[in-house]
Amino acid sequence: MPGNIRREHTMKTIRTGENETRQANPDWFTGAVWMEAASAGSSPDAGVFRVSFEPGARTNWHTHPEGQILHVLAGTGRAATEGGPVTEINTGDVVYFAPGEKHWHGAAPDAFMVHLAINPAANSDGGTGWLEPVSDEQYEGNGRSAPPRVSNSTG
Repeated sequence: MPGNIRREHTMKTIRTGENETRQANPDWFTGAVWMEAASAGSSPDAGVFRVSFEPGARTNWHTHPEGQILHVLAGTGRAATEGGPVTEINTGDVVYFAPGEKHWHGAAPDAFMVHLAINPAANSDGGTGWLEPVSDEQYEGNGRSAPPRVSNSTG
């Protein structure tokens, strides 16, 4: 490292069983949702959450001061930003939300969905600004076409 700059490296391991799995706060979600959290703390500065949604379950509209990254671990879900279309998300997909971007995410109406949510927390607590519930109309597509579906047809 150049000059007198000393960088401290700290690896943090949170073992299975050290996190509590709990039902998500019903004030912030529609439907049955379960969360397992590894909260932000010392380096690395991020909140990491494994979130399991039953079919049709979803978050309220919300924001994050430093954005959010979702990695879909299993199932099929939906996500949208304010004014944007509802997008189908599937196992292996990664979704990025910009800092302060109003958005929601959850399971598809007929499928479970599990995602890993990463909330950067380098300059904040990585918290969530919870807002109003997502209406059924917004969940279904906010007056837009239904979420795109993958088709195997060639016609």
